[in-house]
Amino acid sequence: MKPTILVAIAAAAVSYSADAKKDKDVVVVTADGERDEVTDFPTYSPTMVPTGEDPEASTAAPTIAPMNVPTEETATSSPTNVQKPTTTSFLGNGLVDIPELGIRLDSSLTATQIAKAGQTVQLKDGLSSIKWHYWMDGAASIALPNGDYVYVSNSEDDDGKGGVYGLYFDNEGRPYDYKQLLSGTTWNCSGGKTPWQTFLSCEEHQQGQCWEIDPNPSSENHDKPQKTILGGSVGGEFEAVAVHDSEDFDGPIFFVTEDRYNGALRRVQTTCRGWKALQIGGGCPSTTTYLRFLDNQSFEWTTDIALGRQSASNNYPNTEGITYQNGKLSFISKVKYVMFTLDFTSMTWTKERTGGKLMGEGSYRGQPDGVISGFNQRYMYFTEEDETGNGVYARDESGTYYAVFEAISGQFVGDETVGLAISPDGQTLYVGYQEKGVLFALTRKDNKEWDRK
Repeated sequence: MKPTILVAIAAAAVSYSADAKKDKDVVVVTADGERDEVTDFPTYSPTMVPTGEDPEASTAAPTIAPMNVPTEETATSSPTNVQKPTTTSFLGNGLVDIPELGIRLDSSLTATQIAKAGQTVQLKDGLSSIKWHYWMDGAASIALPNGDYVYVSNSEDDDGKGGVYGLYFDNEGRPYDYKQLLSGTTWNCSGGKTPWQTFLSCEEHQQGQCWEIDPNPSSENHDKPQKTILGGSVGGEFEAVAVHDSEDFDGPIFFVTEDRYNGALRRVQTTCRGWKALQIGGGCPSTTTYLRFLDNQSFEWTTDIALGRQSASNNYPNTEGITYQNGKLSFISKVKYVMFTLDFTSMTWTKERTGGKLMGEGSYRGQPDGVISGFNQRYMYFTEEDETGNGVYARDESGTYYAVFEAISGQFVGDETVGLAISPDGQTLYVGYQEKGVLFALTRKDNKEWDRK
């Protein structure tokens, strides 16, 4: 999406309970416990990013913004009064309007708005020194050695104004710092997390690259983001990264999607682990191959990128989100509304229409975008781009989908949900809306992890 100017509003720290009546005022509680009003969200009109263009600023070398801590407020909610269908999932229990947040939320959940573009972020000891970034997109939750964690978030801004930001949480889930980790890049779309707890941020323009960022402040590589081998010498309109690692491998295998009609899914096999594994000239040999679909729903990996691009154009154009779980690699073809799954045991592929089997309220009818897997790999979680009703959805092991939340009619029109990530303890799901620039933290009312039934 191409950025437009947004009007900032005050973000209040607000709590909504699923026990509140839908037809009565929802209780709003500020950070200091005082009751307050919630301001309605403003409306913004989206514009599309032109494809096939390479902004001059995309060649700018990334820099690190100064690290500084430093305060404003947050929104929390959960619904009630719903009819529950028969389901073994914690989801599918009916959706209830939360007008203060602009969403319809599953009755088993609580939602908190914790950040908004153009506003400082409420931290446990004050307000952040910089404002929440515009055009947030792909994200990850990364554990730190001291037990804290960081929510790492891309900014899909243009002309060298993109980058990566980190919102730091203590081991009790309280934010205490927010800072920029990478700057000078363009259209940072999605990416992924490495086994050594660094973040990969991929640019989505003609000569885009994938950058590696170490969000750990105590690491020697914290202030040294690097361009990786994943984008090759030519670059591309890259989206997301998934990783398959095993003790039997010399190094992890990385899979990278590319959002263009002939964007071949690439597989990069490394021969070592750690910061040098993806470093250009780091001394770790690697092999890059491309996905090619064959007859009878089988597939192979080819070193010929032309064959890979032809297969993408014919079968899996414009790939976006990707995730590895249980010996299978699943990825999204956004324009086809399809999720493809590669089975590495049988070397066959299958496909399904996303949201085709949905239980309970909601309708996953828009274009699928991002996808992540829960820690126990019982659920996948999906974002969506749609004109109205765009939301977040879960898929269980049986292939049944459930709405986590959707936009209330008239809210977040033409927007898309972005930034899926689960905290290291499994308790909190982070996700937001790109153009409105709001970030939510979702928790289960039963206090269980997101990947537990």
